[in-house]
Amino acid sequence: MPIKVYMLDDEPDICQIFKDNFSTTHIEIETFVDPKSLLEAIETAPPDLIFFDYRLPNTNGVEVAKSVKIKVPKALLTGDLEVTTTDVFEKKFNKQPFPWVEIENYLSEHLIRKAS
Repeated sequence: MPIKVYMLDDEPDICQIFKDNFSTTHIEIETFVDPKSLLEAIETAPPDLIFFDYRLPNTNGVEVAKSVKIKVPKALLTGDLEVTTTDVFEKKFNKQPFPWVEIENYLSEHLIRKAS
């Protein structure tokens, strides 16, 4: 059974790269460029995992993640070295350099969790 992954980043190109590189027959990825759309999607079709960009217009990924009402694993993607993860996030990934292998491994861990 596939896992459903949501990803929030205000840069459409980053969203497309994320989707192109991590979507498989076992990983369904839906991307969002604004928090409101993400939160609405969570209400109607809850995901198994959510990735949040840190820097967003008028807010940040920490604040958006805190507003998610369901219990779901969350990961932070950031280019800011000063961001400290809070207890909101299960994992933090630095965007520079982009952590391709680490994200693949993280997604694989969630596939295994869901299968067991």
